Amino acid sequence: MRSINFPLLSYILGSLKGRLALVTSLVLVGFILLISGVLEHAYRTSLNEAKQRELQVYIYTLLAVAEPEGKTLILPPSLPEQRFNQPDSGLVGAVIDREGEIIWRSESALAMPQLEFYPLSQGQESYSQVSVPGEEGSYSSFRQGVAWGLEDENLFTFAVLEDAAPLQAQVGQFRSTMWHWLGLGALLLILAQWLVLRWGFAPLTALANALQEMQRGGADRLEGNFPRELRPLTDNLNLLIENERRQREKTRHTLADLAHSLKTPLAVLKGLKFSGDSTTAGKTLTDQVQRMDSIISYQLQRAVTSSPKSIIRGTPVAPLLHKILDALEKVYRSKPCDVESSCAENTLFYGDEGDLMEVLGNLLDNAYKYGDGKLSVAVENMEDTRKLSIRIKDNGPGLDSEKWQAVTQRGVRADEQQPGQGIGLAVVVDIVESYEGQINAAPLPQGGTEITVQL
Repeated sequence: MRSINFPLLSYILGSLKGRLALVTSLVLVGFILLISGVLEHAYRTSLNEAKQRELQVYIYTLLAVAEPEGKTLILPPSLPEQRFNQPDSGLVGAVIDREGEIIWRSESALAMPQLEFYPLSQGQESYSQVSVPGEEGSYSSFRQGVAWGLEDENLFTFAVLEDAAPLQAQVGQFRSTMWHWLGLGALLLILAQWLVLRWGFAPLTALANALQEMQRGGADRLEGNFPRELRPLTDNLNLLIENERRQREKTRHTLADLAHSLKTPLAVLKGLKFSGDSTTAGKTLTDQVQRMDSIISYQLQRAVTSSPKSIIRGTPVAPLLHKILDALEKVYRSKPCDVESSCAENTLFYGDEGDLMEVLGNLLDNAYKYGDGKLSVAVENMEDTRKLSIRIKDNGPGLDSEKWQAVTQRGVRADEQQPGQGIGLAVVVDIVESYEGQINAAPLPQGGTEITVQL
């Protein structure tokens, strides 16, 4: 079977604004249909109640002139309501006895065929719309049961019929007027709805235009006065774009640094001569291979360092800190350390968990390694809750600014007697810089070093 394609419907459903406009328009149409039905029903009910009271007044008029004569009633040939006396006037009166026989009908009903009525008990009333055989249209009918004499010995039913055409005309005129104004109101509401949707979706339209401008290469980030509901989205998109650009630049620079860094050890290896002192040559070979391994490890670490900030959610810091301290306590079991840690359970790091582990792991490892059995670490969120503050103090020999600048260089260690490659602090500095953060070290008056990090 061939599928039927509706381009306009597909276009509307493919647009968020079109979907909302279509749904709200359908809801509006349904609401107007419901309101129109309720209003017409209320108006028709009001007219019927008014007509019932009017016809009841006519029955009271007939009761006022009726006279009993034996088991029947006599009404004068001329009635106060002149329409009863005029043929085809549209107002008909009749009286029915207990058996349902018509004992009287008005002059206006002489040209009508035989009327059929059901008798009612005393006090019973009935209002309805009836059709008269042989007559076009319908009639509004009101009947009332009346007892004459004691113990309902003479029971009569008074009936009045009136042409319902004027009543139906009133309903039709009301319906026409109602739909005229409801239709006009619906058009105005749809227009207002379209204007509101256009105004409400203007920021999204601006955002889409800004993205298209970026795709065409006209801008490097999303710029615009976006409402506060969209600012987290635009900020995160800008952050994502900036992270991707930085990561691309970082990869390119890392590859260039790796190639440049390997030139010197490769040149040394090329110049080795084992024909002379093989022991010295072997040691040189081992040193250069170890150096190349350190360089490659360092550059790979830089290359895979994550994007500066997390754009989705924060990483809880406290569990990570406890895990690192537990691991270091096992590693340095032979060198116990008194650790004071302070980190609230709701402290969050808005970045990659691996980056935080690298920073805390290297700094705490150095504090264990170069400290003298005592250190403290405090981690907390700053006034800007998306930034993290880390303070680590140890009681080691201490680092001044000159020595700190030295040990943060690749391959430099504060204590050559300790094992390691001297790239841990360099990696920490690279990670902090990639987050546009700050890292500082200062000697403490009582001895030791305090390292502060802001991420």
